[in-house]
Amino acid sequence: MNTIGRLVILVRDYEEAITFYRDKLGFEVFVDSEESSLRFVHLRLPQQKNMGIWLLKASSSAQRDQVGRQTAGEPCAVIYTNNFDFDYRRLSENGVHFTKPRCADTNAEFGHFVDLYGNEFVLVELKTVAADYYHSSKKSAV
Repeated sequence: MNTIGRLVILVRDYEEAITFYRDKLGFEVFVDSEESSLRFVHLRLPQQKNMGIWLLKASSSAQRDQVGRQTAGEPCAVIYTNNFDFDYRRLSENGVHFTKPRCADTNAEFGHFVDLYGNEFVLVELKTVAADYYHSSKKSAV
């Protein structure tokens, strides 16, 4: 194994989910196709072409019950930024709800936000030492 391709997020409605992730978070749609009765919607950050989110419409009552609660209140993903202030302000101005006040420690600045269904994500800017470690460990893992 060498990469993760997609995180799967259960959604109630494709159009409302696409609108949120595209217009509020800045993702782009790079797959939106239908085969038979199935629709495939994949989103990604413009700077990260190989990793993204696969929106999957909940089709059973068990899946619908899990929309917004797939990780039992824990974050679905961590999203890294090189400019926390800029992205925090941009997301806030776009109406994204941060559930915990922004925080900083010796290694990072971070804030928790939710999508339109309540799935939690963490926005993180690694500070120099942690960022250097992250980038060097990525290179050595290749």
